[in-house]
Amino acid sequence: VPCPAHGSGEVRLYSDHDVNAPLIKDIGLGTAPTDGVNDLSSRVSTGQQYVVADRWGDWTAIWYLGQKAWFLNPHREATAVPASGVTITPKAGLASVPVYGRAYPEKEAYPAGVPAQSVVPLPYTIPAGQKYVVGDRVPGEYYYAVTFTEDSHRVITGKDLYYEIQYGHRVGFVRAADVDLAAARR
Repeated sequence: VPCPAHGSGEVRLYSDHDVNAPLIKDIGLGTAPTDGVNDLSSRVSTGQQYVVADRWGDWTAIWYLGQKAWFLNPHREATAVPASGVTITPKAGLASVPVYGRAYPEKEAYPAGVPAQSVVPLPYTIPAGQKYVVGDRVPGEYYYAVTFTEDSHRVITGKDLYYEIQYGHRVGFVRAADVDLAAARR
């Protein structure tokens, strides 16, 4: 059901700087984007942080789900607030880097008796030249608990480091070894 026009803390994202352009697609969902109230694929909300990719008149583009996503950001009634922070981008020479939904440790970190979890990327990548906002740097970690008795529980912490990033409407992770950091200023 389309959401009727009303005040909101979010903006729609378009594939070009035009309200008649198609909405941004989320390849992970596998469905066409809509303006339905439960469809998060092509909108951003207040409080989320993204890197500006381009500007065109009253339009601003951000890096979003591996693509340039446009939203109306009129100078007189801005919908976005500038911020400073830290960003990641793929290391020089890499065409893209994978995005993960979890920051699991490398296989060698698991002790005997604890099955290693597969480090499998989501269907998303960050292409060379794109930037995303960093939330935190964390080691790969897994909490092993197959019973209610705590004596068998284990926290496995790896040596591989990850950066938590805002990716689309989600939190994602990239391997620290795959990316470079940069400061973003207002």
